[in-house]
Amino acid sequence: MEKNAAVLMADLSGYTAMTDVHGGRSAARMVNRYQEYVRTALHGEAQIIQQIGDQIVLLADNLIDALETIRKLKGLAEAGHCFLSIHAGMHYGPVFIENDNLFGSTINIASRLMNLAEQGQILCSSAIIDRIEHTTYNFRNMGKVSLKNVLNDVVVYELITANERQLTIDPVCRMQIDPGMGSIQYRYNDQEYHFCSTGCLRLFISNPGAFVKPDNS
Repeated sequence: MEKNAAVLMADLSGYTAMTDVHGGRSAARMVNRYQEYVRTALHGEAQIIQQIGDQIVLLADNLIDALETIRKLKGLAEAGHCFLSIHAGMHYGPVFIENDNLFGSTINIASRLMNLAEQGQILCSSAIIDRIEHTTYNFRNMGKVSLKNVLNDVVVYELITANERQLTIDPVCRMQIDPGMGSIQYRYNDQEYHFCSTGCLRLFISNPGAFVKPDNS
C-alpha cells in the first residue's frame, strides 16, 4: 500500500555516552521509560511503526497528529530529571508500507533530518511547513541543506517548543539536569557544571578535557 503521510523519526541524544558511563541496566531502564513516553505522547491517529532500542519511527496521515506527538514527547523528556533529551526529524510525502515496514524517499529524508538534528532539536522539511495553513507552531528557517544520498537540497526548519524549566546537560553522561533538584555541582575554568551522580563528577575531574570543548576565543 502506498499513501502520503508524515514520517517522524526520533531517538535519544547521548544514549551511547550514557550507556558507557552507567551501564546496560541503566540503558534498559532509560529505553523502557522512553518507550512509555512515546506511547503517552501519541496524538490522534499517529502510530508507532518501528521501535528499535532508542529509535522510534512514527507515521501520521494528519500532520497535526505528528507535530503534537513530537511536541508532547519532547516535553515529557524535558520534564524528567536525569533523562536524556531527544532529537528528531520529520518529512511528508509518499510512503510504501509492506509488512509494517516503510519504504521510499520520505523515510530516508526523515532519517537524514533526525541524524542532522542536534541535542534537543526537532527538524522538519519544507514539505511539512507547506502543508500547514493555520498553526500556532513556531519554526525557524535553517536554509537549504544537502542530505546524504538525497538528490535535491532540502529546506529545513526547526520546530521551536517552549521549555519552562532551566535544564543543563551533564557533560559526562549527557543527561538533562534540573539544577533546582539537588544536582551535584562543580566549577571548572570559571564555569559551573552539573552532574547526575558522584560517578560522573569523578570522571569529569579525572579528565575534564575529554568532556569540555576547548575555548578558542
